Amino acid sequence: MYKEGDLICNYKILGLLAQGGFSQIYKANAPDGTLVILKFPDVALLGDLATYERFRREVSIGQKLKHPAIPRAISFNEGSDCVFLVLEFIEGIPLRTYISEHAPLPLSEVLSLADQLAGTIEYLHANGVYHRDLKPENIIIGPDGKIHILDFGSALLEGSRRVTWRWASNTFGTPDYMAPEQIQGKRGDSRTDVYALGMIIYELLTGTLPFQGDNALAVMNQHLTAIPVSPRTIQSSIPPGIDAVVLKSIRRDTEERYQTIREFRYDLQHFSELDLSRFRLEPEPSSTGGGVLTNRQIWVRSILIFIGFLVGAALLVLVAHLMQHR
Repeated sequence: MYKEGDLICNYKILGLLAQGGFSQIYKANAPDGTLVILKFPDVALLGDLATYERFRREVSIGQKLKHPAIPRAISFNEGSDCVFLVLEFIEGIPLRTYISEHAPLPLSEVLSLADQLAGTIEYLHANGVYHRDLKPENIIIGPDGKIHILDFGSALLEGSRRVTWRWASNTFGTPDYMAPEQIQGKRGDSRTDVYALGMIIYELLTGTLPFQGDNALAVMNQHLTAIPVSPRTIQSSIPPGIDAVVLKSIRRDTEERYQTIREFRYDLQHFSELDLSRFRLEPEPSSTGGGVLTNRQIWVRSILIFIGFLVGAALLVLVAHLMQHR
């Protein structure tokens, strides 16, 4: 852990911005005096080839994309002393903070934020990038009210190879916005981002989320088995068209969701003109194939996933060691 004033490869640390399960993020001054973000992998994962691959992929994505709502990835430092990403600094407040202070938001504001997010995600998908970790913590609202989407560490670049095993993937992050297919260990696609955006809009409209529990595992189970409460049930002023659009975006079955972010965005923009009879919103069957999971089943599955993660990480370290001593 670095502290304010530390000098790392000529970058001066100004303070810690965030710390997650896989990285620490700092605000810093670059050698030319500009503000930047430094993103360091967790020291416990420095021998993990998948971590390196994710960092390289994040730089590739950041340098490929040119959009005002997406920070630039400036460089990837692979020196012997330390490994870190250098990213463009974005001024603003996290959407999480804004939600905590203001939600539920007025419909006009929700639609403005949703349209900005959908437009940016549409740009990502058009360039073969699927974020797969959309949540309020990864969204910044700038001083001008414009949104910025951050953290492409979990993003999938179309055509890229898998960097983790199916059951060694990170399913222990914030579960509130995770699509069911992610919880089941699948790679995800455009519909995964549709689901996460639907969850974010639900929260903006109501100030709450459809699935809640005492712990992450309970919430994950609800994504797979529970029936979401209609936003209109919580806030009766929400128009029926918006209610239908949001519920369709968070359908458990990927085939019953919006297939593209463009369709989702169009319906949000034209919610008052929609034929609601075409929306199929009846309760869905469980994604587990066997009804609601018991607490014992949740813990057994979680332990198996965790063991898979440890085995995968150990194998990656072993491969890296063997390659270094060839």
